[in-house]
Amino acid sequence: MDLVKIGKYISEKRKNLGMTQKQLAEKIGMSDKSVSKWERGICLPDVSLYFDLCSILGISINEFLAGEDIVHENIEKKSEENIISVVTDSKHRQKRLKYIICALLILSIFTTAVIATSLYRADRPMNFITPMDENSVEMQTVNLIAGPDGADAYQFTTTDQYARLKIYYSEYHQGKLLNKEPIEIDFDNMDSPKNGGIIIVPDYDHAVIKLVVWTDDGSKASVDLPLMEGVAGREYYGSIHSRIEGEPEIIYDFEDVLIAWAYDKDEITAPPLLDLLLGKTDAYSGIEYIYLFSYEFCKK
Repeated sequence: MDLVKIGKYISEKRKNLGMTQKQLAEKIGMSDKSVSKWERGICLPDVSLYFDLCSILGISINEFLAGEDIVHENIEKKSEENIISVVTDSKHRQKRLKYIICALLILSIFTTAVIATSLYRADRPMNFITPMDENSVEMQTVNLIAGPDGADAYQFTTTDQYARLKIYYSEYHQGKLLNKEPIEIDFDNMDSPKNGGIIIVPDYDHAVIKLVVWTDDGSKASVDLPLMEGVAGREYYGSIHSRIEGEPEIIYDFEDVLIAWAYDKDEITAPPLLDLLLGKTDAYSGIEYIYLFSYEFCKK
């Protein structure tokens, strides 16, 4: 995100309302020094202040993060860009932190064994996928952009070359598989990206699930998938989800699970992900709808 651009936008909107930095600060319970830092692009407000600040300035969350007014036709496009920007900013900060740590290690005096271990860890293959921390500032921001149903985001790191990435969307009704659709991104005749992410945003009100896949080389693919489309009485359904935890290793040419949502009018429990992937769904015949997302990094 462009902090300077956002800061100038805050300043412009504040001045248009005829407010001083001190008056804006008083309205949101902060100091005028904090407002000054935001407007100079030194830092962003805490994510907990986004709603109040945007409400006072008369702008949307997406306009705030984009640092500009957004016409109605571009809202969805800017929303995707803002979500990806928040996630990639987090990745870049992690990289910078790693560089600083490496520099400190080099400058510090450690035993030969510690240095050897560090070098081994730096050189070993890294192929894993991990969910973003729900409590992180980045994930809280993504959820604000995504809307009332929130979002689910993952980041992956690979050191091996692969030909394509597949994301599978599977829909179950009362334990029976109705549809399984692969969404593919091909990297034939080019170097496959080492880092990227998968973002899944359920939009229950509009009966769609938005899937966005981005990579560090600038590639992006997005698609809207049906979510209980045409189902009567949708407003009475409850939902629950289960997803992967930790840092599962990426096994190439092997389909693995990401997340599953379950929807039903009665009390429901989150179905085990592997049971769905392995076709063991008889036990879930009492659940009206289940949506499973899985992935596969393909070398072939």
